[in-house]
Amino acid sequence: MKFSRNSNKTVVFLFLFVLLAIGIGYAYLTSNLSITGATSVAGNTWDIHFENLSIASGSVNASTPAAIQSNTTSINYSVELGMPGDFYEFEVDVVNAGTLPGKISLVNIQGISSVAEPYLEYSIKYTNGNPVQVDDLLNPGTSKRMIVRVGYIEDLNSLPEDDIELDLDFNVDYSQTNEEEVTTGTIIQQLKTENSSCFTKYEGQVTDQVGQTVTASNVYFNKCADKRNIIFNNMCWQMIRTTETGGIKMIYNGEPDQSGGCGTSRPTHKGIVGHTYGTYLHYISGLNINGEYPYATSFTYDTTNNTFTLVNPIRATWGDSTYENLLGKYTCLDDTNTCTKIYNMSYYIDSTDAYIVVYEIDDTNYAGIGKSTFNAYYGNPIYNGYMFNKYYDIGNEPLTSGVLMGNDVSYSNGIYTLLPADGETELGTTKDNSHHYTCNTTSATCNKVRFYYTDDGYIELEGGVNIDDAVNEMLYNDDVNQNNSSVKGVIDSWYAQNMTNKTNMLEDTVFCNARNMLDKNTNGWNKNGKIGTYIHFKNEAESTDMTCLNLTDQFAVSNNKAKLTYPVGLIQGEEVENINTPSLLATGEPWFTMSPTSFSNISAGARYVDTDGSYSGNFVGIAYGTRPVVSLASFNIISSGTGSESDPWIVE
Repeated sequence: MKFSRNSNKTVVFLFLFVLLAIGIGYAYLTSNLSITGATSVAGNTWDIHFENLSIASGSVNASTPAAIQSNTTSINYSVELGMPGDFYEFEVDVVNAGTLPGKISLVNIQGISSVAEPYLEYSIKYTNGNPVQVDDLLNPGTSKRMIVRVGYIEDLNSLPEDDIELDLDFNVDYSQTNEEEVTTGTIIQQLKTENSSCFTKYEGQVTDQVGQTVTASNVYFNKCADKRNIIFNNMCWQMIRTTETGGIKMIYNGEPDQSGGCGTSRPTHKGIVGHTYGTYLHYISGLNINGEYPYATSFTYDTTNNTFTLVNPIRATWGDSTYENLLGKYTCLDDTNTCTKIYNMSYYIDSTDAYIVVYEIDDTNYAGIGKSTFNAYYGNPIYNGYMFNKYYDIGNEPLTSGVLMGNDVSYSNGIYTLLPADGETELGTTKDNSHHYTCNTTSATCNKVRFYYTDDGYIELEGGVNIDDAVNEMLYNDDVNQNNSSVKGVIDSWYAQNMTNKTNMLEDTVFCNARNMLDKNTNGWNKNGKIGTYIHFKNEAESTDMTCLNLTDQFAVSNNKAKLTYPVGLIQGEEVENINTPSLLATGEPWFTMSPTSFSNISAGARYVDTDGSYSGNFVGIAYGTRPVVSLASFNIISSGTGSESDPWIVE
């Protein structure tokens, strides 16, 4: 670069070669990285790289324009800055596409001498204006957008006496970091410093990462009424807690008022409001489900025109051979893709009858996106699921008098054979805790067998399936999460329409739908269990335990066994219990959590927060408020605010 104090010299050259390098610190892998549970070193990947480079308008023409190199971890360019005011600037995404978190270990700009420095401006910043700094975190599945700028200062009193040449290197190095370091993200440190009295530390086990249950070291619940309100994406949110992975879990709390506040006096707003009308669809006058109609997994909605539009629909007919592919789907129940009422199909009765939820655009409570059932139907344990798959029809015909009853079954050549209980040589004739299986005849063999879980309720098994197989198919097998619940479909559609532009600011943490039983070996769904005993899931008892034991219950974008479309879910019942302050939970309307309670004779239940903020349970087929939950990634910064209702924290 040549500088001259000769005022007639109009061209001053600055030759730059800039290298942004993403370093890899594998030394951490053996010394500090915490690998637990089902995860192994071999199963993790390190992949932090650049994507989506764009050069800022007004930049001078570069002799070698900035470009991402073939290794995707470096960017080179050369440029001449000829006059004061000239600059060169570009933006680029730094993406963590691996499974290991990264932390910046070095931010360095070399090659600027003390002679040249007074004439230059240079920086590496994020798009929110914050500088790129050592210890900044980049969690798996997230990205940050950086701005690199170098300029010739415009308002100079004098030019340099002699020509100067520079060879400039910008370096940003990432190293692998351990789980404990991830939890010390900027946003958590900021909140802990400013609001330590509002944070209650959680001391137990927690599952915030797929396959990893650890002793919590950095989970704090925010229990202060005036230090929990956040504005993010022009929406009000309330902080729930910090996550072990460095994020801030927060729950949707409506639209800001005209002054930018998030108070409880806000009026209703438009939302997706679900209704249930009677028991069967055909009770709704004028509807016909026999035709071939468009069906879709998701929809968009228009609160101005009060309409829904199906996204990428397929045409199908509701019937015996097709209904399984349509469970959880949405339809207008006519030949159009746009309608004022949209129908969620949840359970098949026959070609003319079904359990559904009907959604309209209507006024809804200020704190939710609308109202929805957890699932439209409730007569099977699968409907305790945030997603579900294999359905077993529940029968309730009385047991024929004098039939043979067994404790177990064998199966061969298409035939079940009843087996006596241990220590017995003959089959029983009475349904009791050791005799659940029957052909409902005086024969010991049949091609379909009943398993009675309660006095009159049973499921019918065929094809060699026994009760353990059936329970696993309904609740625990790897493919159990195939169909969206009613509430998940609504949340996903809302997220797709309102939140996808902010996904890179969120972390992929676990949302737990805890379907592990408290009494698996003793309830009525076990061959030695007590007839009439309900399935009691973990949250039947009021629990503060933040573990999520089953991999199929750990809903996350990164979990193929419980895969979320987007990083959004519902609050866990355990989180409600740890907050344990009704005044912080009340919205004036009941709203669902993600936690199942039990399956009784014919009813799946879930936890909800009542109108006054108390914690209770009800069956999943009732329409309650819907309040999505997301988790801010650790690198975000609160730019202003105090967290109060009138002065929320602002995250940009």
